[in-house]
Amino acid sequence: MGRFEPFGTGFKADFDVRVGPAHSAWDCPVFARELRADVERVMGITFDTDGDGRDASGGYRFWFENDELSFHLIVDDPEEGRPLDRVPAYAVPVSRSERVATWELAERLYDGLDDLGTYLLIAFERDGMPVAANFDIGDDW
Repeated sequence: MGRFEPFGTGFKADFDVRVGPAHSAWDCPVFARELRADVERVMGITFDTDGDGRDASGGYRFWFENDELSFHLIVDDPEEGRPLDRVPAYAVPVSRSERVATWELAERLYDGLDDLGTYLLIAFERDGMPVAANFDIGDDW
């Protein structure tokens, strides 16, 4: 059993994987470009985005959809307050397949990015409770 599986059952069992830089200062355009490329490699997808993905708010939006999965990646400037100020991007993979569950996609994304050693990560289940984090996020959830 995967560690995300207990949180991935039932209707609308989505996960939100928050991502931030582990070793570098915040630079939204650079981070968006690097994270996009790493997510594409880890998940084996190519985002359906024209240009660099920048939107009118100054953030970046990337998406991918096919018969098997839907994937949205959003990179914006950090929110205030720890620990979310350290993980300003979020990725939402959703399975459309009967063969692969959403929790499996979220766990593959989390583990793949964590293996790179360049990202801070927090995975949240649909009700906002953390499932996994690779840095200290405290106990006040």
